[in-house]
Amino acid sequence: MIIASVLDEKEYIVPIVEGKTLRIFNSKTKQIEDFENPAVHLKEGRRGATLKFAEQKGAESFITPPQTFCELSYKKARTDGIQFFKLDNSIPFEQFEKQFHSNSIEQQSKLPENEIAPSF
Repeated sequence: MIIASVLDEKEYIVPIVEGKTLRIFNSKTKQIEDFENPAVHLKEGRRGATLKFAEQKGAESFITPPQTFCELSYKKARTDGIQFFKLDNSIPFEQFEKQFHSNSIEQQSKLPENEIAPSF
C-alpha cells in the first residue's frame, strides 16, 4: 500500500498546509520518498495540489491529523477512493510506522465532519 503524509521539520505528521515535506511510504517495501510539499508555494488550492501530487505518486491512503483536508479536497479524496489513517493529533512518522506494522491503527473510508477544514 502507498501511504502519503505531510511532515514538519521534526518529522511529525501535520495537516497539509502546515508541513514542508510530502512523504510517500510504500508499506510493502518500506521504501520512503520525500518531496517538497506542493502547498508550500501556493495561496489557493493548497490541499488539493498536495492530494493530486500524492495520487500521481501512487498514494492510496493519507495519514490525517485533524484539519488535513478541507471540504473540497476531502470530497475529491473520497471520490478518488483515497482511504484515511485518522490521527487524533500530530505524531512522529516513526510512531505511525510502529502503529501500522503492529496493526494498532486502522484504515478508514471516512473522516469525522468536525475534522474537515472549511473551504474558503
